[in-house]
Amino acid sequence: MGTRIGVIADNHSREADGSDVPDEVLRAFGGADLIVHCGDAGTWGTLDRLEMIAPVIAVQGGHNGLGGDTRVSDLVRVESIEGFRVGIVHDLKRNGAAAETITELRFDGSPRGALAKLFGHDIDVLLFAGTHKPYIASADGIFMVNPGSPTLADGRGAGKLGHVAVVELADGVATARVVDLAV
Repeated sequence: MGTRIGVIADNHSREADGSDVPDEVLRAFGGADLIVHCGDAGTWGTLDRLEMIAPVIAVQGGHNGLGGDTRVSDLVRVESIEGFRVGIVHDLKRNGAAAETITELRFDGSPRGALAKLFGHDIDVLLFAGTHKPYIASADGIFMVNPGSPTLADGRGAGKLGHVAVVELADGVATARVVDLAV
């Protein structure tokens, strides 16, 4: 059957209860089994709003600290989902795994080696953020997804709807799609 994961990051909410997370995000995540927030939520009330759809886990990053929320781990976390080791981080460059993330994704060394060093062991799927640009690719046997930003889409300007991602893990296969919330 598999697991459907809604992936969000960089929404930069200002409302304490997360009510400024666009309704389009909730619609995009309908039917999700889990929601992963890759950091820079703005306020952790965002997680409460997302949890109306599915259980939520998150990492610190960007402008957020832990704030005592048990759903939020440190700067990196690894989850085992459907037999995949899923590594979650906000900013690959700031955490020392990438040499560049804005104009292109370029790792310090091989992707597998850089990510194993960051997460403490090999991963199969990488969920990351910090660029506000959606990205889906595979490199060195690792499936990589950046959902972009639902509220600060690169090139669209503030206040314009952006992107989230939906990842599906089933039968040893990882797939993803970017959801353009403006469409």
